[in-house]
Amino acid sequence: MSTRSADTVAAALAEGAALRGEETFLVVETAPGEQQRISWAEMDARATRTARLLRSLGLQAGDRLNVHATNCAEFYDLWFGAARLGAVIVPSDPLHTPDELAYLLARSRCHLTFTHASLRETTARARLQAHDCRHLFVIGGDGDDAFHTARDAQSDAPWSPEEDGAGPGPHDTLGVLHVTAEPGRHEEVLVTHAAYLSAGRSVAARLRMRPDDRQLVVLPLFRGNAQQYASMSSLVSGASIALAPGFSATHWPAQARTLGATVAGLLPSPICMLLAREEGGDDTAHHLRAVVATQKVSEEQIASFEKRFHVSLLQLYGMRETVAPVLAPAQARRRKREQRGPARTRRPGEAGRPRPEGPSGGTVSRLSRPQLIPRHHPSAGGPSAPQSPGRDAPMACKRPVTARRAGPPHPTGSGRPPGGRRTATERERAHPVVHSRRRVRGADALSSLCVAGCRRPLIEHAEAE
Repeated sequence: MSTRSADTVAAALAEGAALRGEETFLVVETAPGEQQRISWAEMDARATRTARLLRSLGLQAGDRLNVHATNCAEFYDLWFGAARLGAVIVPSDPLHTPDELAYLLARSRCHLTFTHASLRETTARARLQAHDCRHLFVIGGDGDDAFHTARDAQSDAPWSPEEDGAGPGPHDTLGVLHVTAEPGRHEEVLVTHAAYLSAGRSVAARLRMRPDDRQLVVLPLFRGNAQQYASMSSLVSGASIALAPGFSATHWPAQARTLGATVAGLLPSPICMLLAREEGGDDTAHHLRAVVATQKVSEEQIASFEKRFHVSLLQLYGMRETVAPVLAPAQARRRKREQRGPARTRRPGEAGRPRPEGPSGGTVSRLSRPQLIPRHHPSAGGPSAPQSPGRDAPMACKRPVTARRAGPPHPTGSGRPPGGRRTATERERAHPVVHSRRRVRGADALSSLCVAGCRRPLIEHAEAE
């Protein structure tokens, strides 16, 4: 009962609601020992009411709204409501200062902002500096600007394309995520409906997620990991989501048990905090069958985590702007490394090969990555090599960027060696699912996005002794 045929996030939610009805879609830990449960049908109705609220406030397809909130069910209301209308959601860090939030609102040209009562003063001060932001709504408030009151006043009748609007297409933007390209400089990553669904389906397929699975989300929802790889994988597979207000090393195993989670995702920092806390009897008292490490962790940490918590730790990598992520178990990586043997290195210029022009300190690596220039290519110099070198083939040098740009054109006519890495333009044409206003060269946008700024939310909830 997956939503494989859906081409937008709103369509995936509607298909899931039609298939699963009153089954649980979202379980929110509102307080220790207290939970809020929302079914598939109820979430679909809440998204429809939210979409009609946004439209009544003058929001149109392509317009942007800001969500300045911590983990809560209303985040999904606004996210799925924007997806149904065709609007674009711009989530922000709840720990932003008024000046930081004002910069984000002005840069993103947000027309609306939604926040908690505890963050109202910060958001109000920031909105004064963002001239495009017309309205502020408070989640959990009881005044005229209360989000719940305004949302519940809307009709929850099924969305009609004739009366309510046709809605977005698969390649329309749904989310704007921010990544720090360099100190003091932020870049926008525009994520489309197709990109969200593609990332979710990739993770769900690798984890073999089923409707009886439940994904535990403890990372901040304004980050790409919680949105794309945790929430979307549950949406497209018919599974449910267990949402916690934040990460706590002390309570994480108990949260997984009480919320009934079978799958979870963690960053390296929480993994280190879990390993640093004192061992307890509840470390294995859970129903988790897989935990996804959304960033690189060491082999020692993987082995220690799996031994202590009795759960497989999978590595998520390949988090590019236009490439779906890949999951690989630690055992497979260790087996491949043992079969390949120790990596051999050799200095540039050995074996009679001329040193490439450019700065010193060139990287030497095995000829297994497509961006390396094959030795048989004329621009690489040296004797010819077979088209498909074996495991024990000589090493190839990664040429500096300056030398590669200054070299002669490649005979293929495509500007790259045979089998080489495609350019940014070629990748966007092949995968037109994510578009970046300004590409972050040499950086993993989504990877940086999930790491930059996550330390402060984690510190707030850290309880590792």
